[in-house]
Amino acid sequence: MTNHLYIPIIGCTLFSAAVAFGWSVSGTVVSSKGGAIEGAAVTVADSANYSTATDAAGAFSLKSTDPLSIHSAQIEKDGFALSVRSGILSLRGAYVGKVRFSLSDVSGKVYWNREVMKSGSDVSFSLPKEYNSRVSFLRFSKLNGETYTYKGTADGAFALASVAFPELKFHKVGYQDTTFSMTSAMQTGVSVVMRDTATEKVTCPAQALAAGDYNKTISVKGVSRNYILHVPSAYKGDSAATLVVDFHPIGGSASGESTSSPYKAVTDPEGVITVYPDGLSSPNMGKAWNVGPCCTTADDTSFARAVVAEVKTLACINPKRVYAVGFSMGGGMTHYSACHLADVFAAFSPASFDLATENIGACAPSRPVPIIMFRGTSDPVVPYAGGYSSFVSGMPITFLGAKATFAKWAELDKCTGSPSAEDANGCSTYSTCSAGVKVTLCSIKNGGHEYGKANIGWPWLKNYMMP
Repeated sequence: MTNHLYIPIIGCTLFSAAVAFGWSVSGTVVSSKGGAIEGAAVTVADSANYSTATDAAGAFSLKSTDPLSIHSAQIEKDGFALSVRSGILSLRGAYVGKVRFSLSDVSGKVYWNREVMKSGSDVSFSLPKEYNSRVSFLRFSKLNGETYTYKGTADGAFALASVAFPELKFHKVGYQDTTFSMTSAMQTGVSVVMRDTATEKVTCPAQALAAGDYNKTISVKGVSRNYILHVPSAYKGDSAATLVVDFHPIGGSASGESTSSPYKAVTDPEGVITVYPDGLSSPNMGKAWNVGPCCTTADDTSFARAVVAEVKTLACINPKRVYAVGFSMGGGMTHYSACHLADVFAAFSPASFDLATENIGACAPSRPVPIIMFRGTSDPVVPYAGGYSSFVSGMPITFLGAKATFAKWAELDKCTGSPSAEDANGCSTYSTCSAGVKVTLCSIKNGGHEYGKANIGWPWLKNYMMP
């Protein structure tokens, strides 16, 4: 006989018309100079049903009671698993706290819900008998707002589903159109920045670059440096394009990064130009970057600055939309660029690397910088918890660790309060920071030494422009 731990009901209510899968969002829209923007149109991509305009304070709010789109996914998620068998709901995992469950039919109407207290032990309880014949969806919500939706299967069980949240569009004459992708069903305090196009003009070269990869050489303080300039077919050269600088890992190369990086697949369709710089040789690990204590003695910040300046003369580049990304040692160079090149790059996305105790004292960005970091919790090369490394001869480095690096960037950006709980992608964010920037750490559960998630990083990065 199977023993189930039954837990006390904190609240149980029947509903006949409440909608389970609606969404709401509110926030403010400001210009890149910091002033509130009144009269900006706020709409939902691919929908004509929802629209509003910002008020005199730049504030807006939108809400919908329409069901969100549901897509199938795996049942295991974020350290817990939920299953339903023979009318018994079981929640396994280490989560502790109050949780709320609701059952809804295919129209999204809730007909049963229950709030329970979960201790460290696994919990189980009986569902109402109607669930097997009526229910289409079961929703599980934590008190911090994180919500997970399970879709009913043919055998009366459930499989975890992911929800497709709306993308908002912001438009006003005189400002560059901006988008914001919702990441949960209810979001408040959203900060959107729109660029004043009237005061930021870009002169495009007379002849547009043809699509393709260009091997380029540039002299930086008397040293020849190489990079690959990638021009996608969507680039037309008649309007200012975005530029991404993508740094390779130690032992890698510009050509290797152009093949392995996940960013090109998501940025090419948008006409984003990408640069893949080549590092110089380290003592024993091939090409690398100078991030202070390790791993070359090259002047890589001057190299990165010179590359961006040269590409602006070769292609039509929006100087407010230049971003830095990188993996492993390239992630280290991305961190280092955030410290020392905040006047060149609008936002940053390092993966599988941390700040180091040896260079943290010199990290003094000229402004608050938006940064989203990706770290595998089981990384065998750059441990998630940090620590000493001597993989480059004569150039030891002490990694601060993922959480400590997260906290340090929050300190540098003058963030207040605590970070959000991890979302379905393992991402936690400090949202209340100076100048409206955010600091995000995406922890990949059981992830190793791996690239960041470009499908998460790129939408996050392009929300930001240089002030």
